Amino acid sequence: MRIVIIGAGNAGQQLAKRLCEERHSVVMVDVSADALAGAEATLDILTICGSGANPATLEEAQLDRSDLLIAVTDNDETNILACLLAHSVGVSKKVARVTDPEYLNRSSHYNLQEMGIDLVINQKQECAREVFNMLQMPGALEAFDLFAGKVMVAGFSINSRSPLLDRTPAECDRLDLIQNVRLIAIRRKNTLVVPHGDTVFRKNDLVYLVGMKDDITAFSDWICSDIKPFEKVIIAGGGDLGLMLAKFIETEFECVLLEQNEERARLCSSELNKTLVLRADALTETALEESGLHDRTAFVALTGDDEGNIMNCLMAQKKGASFTATQITRTDFVDVVEQLYLVNRVVSPYISTTNAILHYLRSQKVQAASLLHNLPGELLDVIITSKSKTAGKKIQEIKMPKSSIIATILRDNEVLTATGDVKLTLEDRVLIFCHPSAVKKIQSLFL
Repeated sequence: MRIVIIGAGNAGQQLAKRLCEERHSVVMVDVSADALAGAEATLDILTICGSGANPATLEEAQLDRSDLLIAVTDNDETNILACLLAHSVGVSKKVARVTDPEYLNRSSHYNLQEMGIDLVINQKQECAREVFNMLQMPGALEAFDLFAGKVMVAGFSINSRSPLLDRTPAECDRLDLIQNVRLIAIRRKNTLVVPHGDTVFRKNDLVYLVGMKDDITAFSDWICSDIKPFEKVIIAGGGDLGLMLAKFIETEFECVLLEQNEERARLCSSELNKTLVLRADALTETALEESGLHDRTAFVALTGDDEGNIMNCLMAQKKGASFTATQITRTDFVDVVEQLYLVNRVVSPYISTTNAILHYLRSQKVQAASLLHNLPGELLDVIITSKSKTAGKKIQEIKMPKSSIIATILRDNEVLTATGDVKLTLEDRVLIFCHPSAVKKIQSLFL
């Protein structure tokens, strides 16, 4: 596939890296020659310096010969115009990142999708959803829904107190919980392990599983029995991301939003129903005291200042918060912050954007692809058709790549456990975990 990416920032380079790994032909366009030089130094791509909204630049990029345009600059108008120009020359798929939430309003007369843009994505909204899932299941390293909420994916760390430590799945005390979920992958140091019945769980393993939400929740309560549900969530930063998160969670938790700017604090207060909005600097001890922080509180730092966010979380930990999470905008900081254990969780808007765009990029029969932050792999959501080589076959008869596993199946809105004797039928939706190197092999098997 020939793909043109407008924007050589964090989001553009994250996407280009993943697409190059899958052997797509990538052309990157940006007004910054330095940014393009940095991208070209690490990626096998063609670069063109110029505005993505300039027809001459797009003509130089041979946009009319491309299959996909992804516009992820920091300028909404550039992204939208680039997609509209791509639509005019017949590019089949167009993706635009927007920062203004108003562009997501489908009830508006100016619906961007009706104008020819296939996917309009707001990275802050995607990040807010990710944090919301995190708060609902604090014992998980990451968690998100698939199949319209019917299936949940979650990852857990094995520590010295874990009931799974040094045991195989069959040796666990709660076989009822193990049998109701599907273990799909383990990250052991920097190695990916696809688990089997005789796999022994080791300390510091990151274990990922798939199942129905109630089953995953029961598993989380068992494996993380020392982690209690939160009673309150304090959000530092009332920008778009903080406001979106507050809207998501205010019906689930007692919520307090800290915003230093008076005008912005008033706006947040007018748009929220149950959230207490305080005009305060989260870095001050008095603000944390006024917000009622206690030992069953989750503190989430979502300002635009990475260093300030980390300090906010450290202050909240000092005051007794049981959980802290922070937004990190610089992707090269993410691994460092995680390895130093400065906070409990780190989220990146750019990684969230990459996830959401990759959801869309698969063929029409592959409905979604989800990247896992802490695991080198993807979850593919595939529909079985009459052309699928696996139609009518039992799972045990399918020669899956070694670095892949069938996680679960949705048939007529019913979730099925992916045991070896299950036969795949037409219109089944099959959730598959695989290493990125196995994506094309999976597609050739199931498409």
